[in-house]
Amino acid sequence: MDTPSPRYILTRAAFFILALVAALYGMRYVKKLQRQSAIVAELRSIASDSSFFQQFYAEDARKSLIRAVGLIAEANTLGTPPEIVIKKCQGVDTKLFASDEERDEPPLKVQIVTHSLRSNYENFLKLGYKPDVQTLAEMKTGTLPPIPSGPQSGKRPVVATLINASASPGIEKVLANLEIRPPQEENHVPTDIEIAAAKRLASDLAEAKIIEEPVRDKILKSLETVVKE
Repeated sequence: MDTPSPRYILTRAAFFILALVAALYGMRYVKKLQRQSAIVAELRSIASDSSFFQQFYAEDARKSLIRAVGLIAEANTLGTPPEIVIKKCQGVDTKLFASDEERDEPPLKVQIVTHSLRSNYENFLKLGYKPDVQTLAEMKTGTLPPIPSGPQSGKRPVVATLINASASPGIEKVLANLEIRPPQEENHVPTDIEIAAAKRLASDLAEAKIIEEPVRDKILKSLETVVKE
């Protein structure tokens, strides 16, 4: 039997290496797709009506919001932008080249969830967080690590409420009412922008039939009191 030539051996070795690289790349790609699907499924659970608007405990609501923001950040590292993963988790199908006339206005509940998740993700970035392995691992437990940079570096952020529970008991369990912020004093006085956001949220929740109109009016009245003070 003839001994294989060096050229034959090198050709076979090169083919084997290419096949191995292709197999590894394929496995990595499949794992990426699987993780992207898992992220959408986890976010879908958090964004559902029974989770986003009806948590049993305030602490669970805060943890769910942090987990959701962590999932959005992780999806972005895998190539799925925040606006896309947020739409996917709510089953919103967007046409890439649709004209303004062809685009249907999403249901108000979808708009509320989208605004909440998007704004909190932006707050996550404004606080200087990066979607590194350690940060994402801690967020999976429902907690945010210390702020990495800026004036509040080393301190833990808070998950504050737009509408105070004293105005509507139970509203602190609604994820849409929660906002990731830098540390603040216990007697924090809402800013004009925060009050405006709270009023808008109360109106949206009533229009979406999540709260009754008399509850909305009570909340708006309490916010007017804050403005006068």
